[in-house]
Amino acid sequence: MIAFFLIFLVTILVLFVLYSKRTKSDFPESFIKQHSPLKIGHRGASGYCPENTMASYIKAIELGADFLEVDIHLSKDEVLVVHHDPTLDRTTSGKGNLRDYTAAELKELDAGSWYHTRYKNERIPLLSEVLENFGSEVGILIELKHPSSYPGIEKKLAEELGKFQEYSTGNNRIMVHSFDMESMKRFHQLMPDIHVGVLIKRRINDQKLKEIAEFASFLNPKQTILNTKLQMRIQEHGMKVYTWTVNNKKQMRMFEKMKLDGIISDFPDYFLD
Repeated sequence: MIAFFLIFLVTILVLFVLYSKRTKSDFPESFIKQHSPLKIGHRGASGYCPENTMASYIKAIELGADFLEVDIHLSKDEVLVVHHDPTLDRTTSGKGNLRDYTAAELKELDAGSWYHTRYKNERIPLLSEVLENFGSEVGILIELKHPSSYPGIEKKLAEELGKFQEYSTGNNRIMVHSFDMESMKRFHQLMPDIHVGVLIKRRINDQKLKEIAEFASFLNPKQTILNTKLQMRIQEHGMKVYTWTVNNKKQMRMFEKMKLDGIISDFPDYFLD
């Protein structure tokens, strides 16, 4: 009996030594990353570069972002352009409403000098340019801004993504979300293979969660309302949980420990490796 026990202990010890010597590369990637939240660069790396510019997206990728978060509107000639505000004054040399300009006119504006003079040559990107330049190497999380102001924007987006079929469907490299639940319903009907989500910044009841879960793959609460209880309620309805916009390292660690599915930040380098 004692001999059997000693053999058992030796076997356990050998297995422990062999297991402990395995490196990260020895494990399946899915096992290593199963609890790591997606690193989502908010408007690129907008903590370091002018938001929603090519420079910001390049920086986010350099800092290890898994996804770029981009905001889209429709220009006067119904081209999908990447910009956050409905107006141009804050981050460009233009004035007034974005939708009053054609895509060509928007491309003439300076979208970088407001942040720093070294970015004076940055321009408002077209969504097609973002997809062409980055879609094959990083995920793209697209937010429809004020879709009720742009009737038919969901169809326009579906048509645009249809041109990039090789990485826009089937592998979750493209995701779409909005504060507008009805807009996401419409888009989901047009492109059911692409994951859609809903952004929220106020408390939500279980009936609304149930309604959203009928078409959405994820819910994206503002960090100020997200806690473990809400996380569990969302997960009970079969959706993944993201949050925005986390720019404090202490809060980042807290949300990483909660094992969220994705965290949006202006600083992609704030994540743990």
